[in-house]
Amino acid sequence: MPAISMDQHTAEAVAGHLGPAAIRFTHNDGAVPVLDPDVRDSMAIVTGFGPTNAPTAGTLSVMLGAVELQRQLHAPMTVIISDLGAWNSRNVAWSTLVQVRDQMFAFLIALGLDRDATDLRSHLDHANLVRAGRIARYLSRADFQEHRESLLELYADHGLLGSEIGVVTDSLYTVADVLGPFDHGAKHVLMVSGMEEAYFTDLARLVLERQANARELGLGWTGNIGALYFRVLEGLAGYPKMSKSIPASSIHLNMSPHEVAERVMRDDQTSQPAVLSAIELASGWDATSAAAAREAFAHREAQPGPWHEIRAEFCATFNRYATLWKQSAS
Repeated sequence: MPAISMDQHTAEAVAGHLGPAAIRFTHNDGAVPVLDPDVRDSMAIVTGFGPTNAPTAGTLSVMLGAVELQRQLHAPMTVIISDLGAWNSRNVAWSTLVQVRDQMFAFLIALGLDRDATDLRSHLDHANLVRAGRIARYLSRADFQEHRESLLELYADHGLLGSEIGVVTDSLYTVADVLGPFDHGAKHVLMVSGMEEAYFTDLARLVLERQANARELGLGWTGNIGALYFRVLEGLAGYPKMSKSIPASSIHLNMSPHEVAERVMRDDQTSQPAVLSAIELASGWDATSAAAAREAFAHREAQPGPWHEIRAEFCATFNRYATLWKQSAS
């Protein structure tokens, strides 16, 4: 089934399972049955991050969401830093991918991810590489053409993509990530990611269905995949999302306090909604503080002072995360 915006009934069901973390998700694709407490013992969570650069506010929001989700569900979680996938699909030096990968490992732990309850790994994982090789037989070139990243053309226009085969290889590794828990006996997998990555869920379901119908050529996997998609953090300067690959669209954790302030405190109207979204999703502020930010944003033209103060406070918060990020470097 396609990912859809959550209606009130679905949103309430998701909130009943996720608590406060539910506000981070806008779209659902078969997630409610996977979240049912009756199947919790056979459920696993999968998410991941690309190590092409320091986390943007958008990536930070997903990292904070993953930590909240783990605390709420108490379920096994796999978190993948996709070094080999990024090597194939993006034009970034291997040395950079390795450095950012290792820093992300340390940063996630510093944010509160429970290392003992998490399979925190990269694509340099023998089991996943074998799994990718085993599932390739169930997918065709047409499948990858039909199910692909929505922003692929935008990245191509900016000269950021690797080869066509490299992009397919990256997708294959990530589909293998989603299916990994089935290799370890799980019956229900919850995929959590950004909406632009929904195609991984579609491809993983194709594999699950086709191997089940392949009789002696199947893998013996049974179960289902549900997905929840994080609210998109729109980009600065009118870009559709904050992307580490498009510098003008984002703030990131390698920036100096001056650089962060230069973008967050700028008064251009195209950036203001993105700043509010960053405050709501990537600040870690409580509900009262987030509500105050929304109020100041709504009245910013008539009363610019409070919105200016809120943005300055967010700069200080973001810079604290930036300090933590820099301390995570080995």
